[in-house]
This record gives sequence, structure tokens and C-alpha cells, in this order.
Amino acid sequence: MTPEAGVALMIGTTATFAASDSVVKLIGPAVPLVALLLGRYSFQAIALGVWQTRRGIEHFRDAGVLKLQLLRALLLLLNSACTFAGLRYLPLPVTTSLAMMAPLISTLLAAILLDENVPKSKWALVVMGFIGMLIVVRPGGGDFTWTVAFPIGAATTFACFQVVSSKLSTAGDPRTTNFITALVASIVLAALLWIDQADLLPEIRKVTAGSWLWVLVMACLATFGHLLMLQALRRTPLAVLTPFGYAQLAFATLFSWALFGNVPDRWTALGMSVIAMSGIGTVMLHARARSLRIAAPRERRRQTSANNSTR
Repeated sequence: MTPEAGVALMIGTTATFAASDSVVKLIGPAVPLVALLLGRYSFQAIALGVWQTRRGIEHFRDAGVLKLQLLRALLLLLNSACTFAGLRYLPLPVTTSLAMMAPLISTLLAAILLDENVPKSKWALVVMGFIGMLIVVRPGGGDFTWTVAFPIGAATTFACFQVVSSKLSTAGDPRTTNFITALVASIVLAALLWIDQADLLPEIRKVTAGSWLWVLVMACLATFGHLLMLQALRRTPLAVLTPFGYAQLAFATLFSWALFGNVPDRWTALGMSVIAMSGIGTVMLHARARSLRIAAPRERRRQTSANNSTR
């Protein structure tokens, strides 16, 4: 397989995730949020658990650092909760575009929490992304409400999720990691359901068979999207694939128009474009800086070898 195959799979991943979010938007408040999340993650846990078992029980041990696995699962669960909640109140393209600010937020976190030296070019892209966000939400306008906190929360938790995932990428098998993530999320959600069963169970009993069918469709799409992403990562480096993740904005806009008749106005479209360009630029700068860090020791070794050969 060529790297182009990984890019094609990544674009397929974004289409699948956009379709999954569209179904969540379609379900709306018909299913309680905890039950919606439990359906999504329990299906993934069962599907990946069966796959892991068929691969061999020894693969369950390729988990890496358990504390990081637990933290990754909780961060992704918070990300999904923020995304699903945001989709109940905001248009699909707006929720998707604001959630795509994760690379910008990761830059801020690196500067504030890790005390990393962030170049001016990255700060310029962070400011550019913030301007894009303001264009989308337009503070003071009729469409600006506190609900924009949900997709921004999704972007923040996903930025932290990416940091933890990068730590695990060299320590554990990715399929095992995704299985553990889904399993931990399912356990946490089942516990929340048990704790608040007095309020949640009556609401769950009201859910129609049709709504449960849509939950199943959403869970299938989300799980399939993760499997596509795994296949993409096996063929192409993450640094190459990440900019193509912004194709999800285009698919979200397409599905929003096809299913709900919502077309972003020119200001929202402009803000989405600004966020996408700043995010892609941030990713490319990260990739360039990483390649330079990797190349520098090699160049020093080459120079040392050349000097030794001339003696």
C-alpha cells in the first residue's frame, strides 16, 4: 500500500465521523446523553473485544502504561460528551469547526503547562484560529449562547487526548488501546447509569425502537471510523494524515445541508475556513519542527563520521 492509500482512508474516516455526528444530531434529545454514550462505547468495546479475541489472547497484554490508558479513556469520553451535547444545541458545521481548534489549544497547553518555547509563527496561527472562532460564534449576536462551551470543551479534551495518545503510540498496540478506551468508557457510563437510575431509567423506557436503531447506526459508524483510522495510521505517518482530518468540516457541511437543510451563512463559512487554515498550519509547523529534531542528530553523526574519515 502507498501513503496515498492512507490519505484516502483518513478522508473516509472523516466522512464516517461526520456521518456519526449527523446521526447524533438527528437523534437529538430523544435518547438521554448517558444512554447515547453507553450505546456508542459498549458497541465499540464488544466489537473490538471480539476482534482482539480472534487475534489471540496475548494481544490483550499489549496495553502500555495502564494509568495513561485510563486517562486516555476518560478524556475521549469527556470529548464525546461535549460533542454530543453541543450537537443538541448548535448546527453540525459550527460544532465541528469549533471542535477542530484542538491543535491550537494543544499549542497553548504546551506553552502554559509544559513551558515549551512556542515560535511567533505558531502564536500567529493561534491568534488566527481565535479570530476564526469569534467569526463563527459572533459574540453579542443572537446565535451566541453559552452552548458554544461544549464544542470548545470538546476541542480542549481532544487536545489533551492527543498528547496522551502520542505517549501510548510507542508503548502499546493501537487496537488494544482502542478496546481499553471503549471498555473503560462503558464501565464509567454504566456506573453513572446505576448511580442516577431513578432519573435515567424512566427516561430510557420512553425511548422508541426507532431511536435505539439510530443509536446502533451511530455506534457502528463511530466504531468503523476508528477502524478506518487504524488502517490509515498503519500506512501513512500521523503528521501526514492530520491535515486531512479537516475534511470533516466539508462532510459536516454537506450532511447538514442534506439532512437538515442548514447551510452556513457567509460569516460562519469564513470563520470555519479561518479555523481550518490555522489548524492545518499549526499541524504542518509541528510536523516540520519534529522532522528537524529528528534530522539534527543524524546530520551531526554524518558530520562526525566525515571528520573521522579525513583524519
